[in-house]
This record gives sequence, C-alpha cells and structure tokens, in this order.
Amino acid sequence: MKVFITGSTGFVGRHVMAEVHTSGHDILASTLEEDKNENNPSNIHWLYGDLADLESLGPALISFNPDVVIHLAWQGIPNYSASISSVNLNNSTVLFDFIISNTNCRKILVSGSCWEYGKKQGACKESDPVNIDSYFTWAKHSLNQYLSVKCDEKDVDLNWFRIFYVYGPGQRERSLIPTLIKSIAAQGIPRINTPLYKNDFVYVEDVAKVFAKAVDINLPSGVYNLGSGYATSVYDICRIVEEQLLGNETISKQVLMNGQQDKKVNFWADMEKSKMYDFTITTTIDKGINNMIETN
Repeated sequence: MKVFITGSTGFVGRHVMAEVHTSGHDILASTLEEDKNENNPSNIHWLYGDLADLESLGPALISFNPDVVIHLAWQGIPNYSASISSVNLNNSTVLFDFIISNTNCRKILVSGSCWEYGKKQGACKESDPVNIDSYFTWAKHSLNQYLSVKCDEKDVDLNWFRIFYVYGPGQRERSLIPTLIKSIAAQGIPRINTPLYKNDFVYVEDVAKVFAKAVDINLPSGVYNLGSGYATSVYDICRIVEEQLLGNETISKQVLMNGQQDKKVNFWADMEKSKMYDFTITTTIDKGINNMIETN
C-alpha cells in the first residue's frame, strides 16, 4: 500500500514513519529540510519542501498516487497564535483538496488534539461536544469539519485521532518530562507552578502503532481518542523521574511545597471506542519515562 506521511520528521512523525515502514508499506515522506541519510530503506521516498507550494510538489504527489494519507504536519508549535493557526488550516485544506482531486487516496488519518474537548475535569468521550477556546482548537476542529464534508462527498474514509499528552524519545527539550529529567539529573529543583494538575500522558510509540494499524484495518470514519485512559499528576511524574534517577523523592517533595495546591485540571481519555478496534496503549508511565532516561 502507498502511504503519504506529512510531518514525517517531527516528534510523532518519526515514530509513525518507523511503524508504517515496519509494516512494509511504500512511503512518501514530506519534510521541509533535505534528508542527508543516503542509506534510507528502498520503500521510503522523500518529498522536500513546503507543502503549501503545490506547484512544485504536486507532480510528485500525483506520481506517487497514495492510497492513504497520514497528516501530522502542523507548523509553528508551540506557537498557537491566530496567524499560525490560520496558516495551518489553510495549508491543510488546500493540500487535501489537491490530493482528493488528483489521486486515488481512499483513507485519511489526521492527528487531532485532546484540547478540542476544552475539558478540565473528567473523562473525555468522542461523543462529547467540542469546546473551542483557542485559535489552535478552532483550526483543528475546522479542519475536521471541512474534511468530514469533503471525504463524505468523495467517499474517502476519515479517521481523526485526538491525541492526549504525548511524550517519549525525541520530544522537544522544553516539554514537561524532558525538562524534569534534565533538571533532576542535575539535582536541581524544577519550577512547577501547578504540580497537582493531572493530564493523560500517552507514550509516542503506542500512538505510532495505532496510526500504523489504522492504515491496514477497515476503520469507520470518525473521531478516536488516543490516550492512556488515566490521568497522572505533574507531581507524580516528578516522583517517577526522581526515583528512577536518584532513588528518592526529596526534590519532588520540594516541588510540591513550592507549587500551588490547585487541582482544577484532571482529565483523561475515555478509550472504550478505541479499544473496540484494539487500539490499546500498553506502555505504563513508569516504563515510558525509563525509556526516555535510557535514550538520553
């Protein structure tokens, strides 16, 4: 099967591409920067350049003629401003208009966000209403709505994955867990304002395996959650990191004392719908953090 992957060199994209490659599919991977590795597997082909420049990249897309598109690209993160969100929404809709009109693509997989729910407490179900409270969630949800109409019109399957707090090897250094690992390894006390906030942390390789599986199975169009199914506090993440690095909880207790005791954020993914298709998250938070420490 031919699979076109956008954002293939990003944090999630690198893991998704590895899983799809393992499945034996022919891959066209987009990236802004030219890949210098001359030893790429024969079933991975590169598309270099800005996806907004379809005049230049369009012929290669038509020639490749993907069966499936995995759309992970989103420029500017962690910039969630109105201008960046608008650019991403426009680029994505133009790209899919081109693909649907000029190729035989029959399935589209897109990385959505748990922020589309806008919830601060409790389980997030796919049937919950969307709460638009930022330009980023507006852009993501608008893309979902547009593609839902477009794909239904053209008989293309659309699988929208709402990913929760993804972490793992290759994550941005300023993200929470990499920051905690670096600070605690140096026996420093990280500055955490809200240590009792709880979020659903999901390991990146588990997310990648779901995308790879979704390429192969007959998955009905719709929204699917990708999370661990439970919430973990920032304080508990800190304790796990410190226990694995230093064998104690001294720094974590200080982090808890220094931070606010606010507990207003505590939400997680309801995974019942996703489990119907065996989209299981198997990596525990302890194991995932251990993997990150070992790869540093």
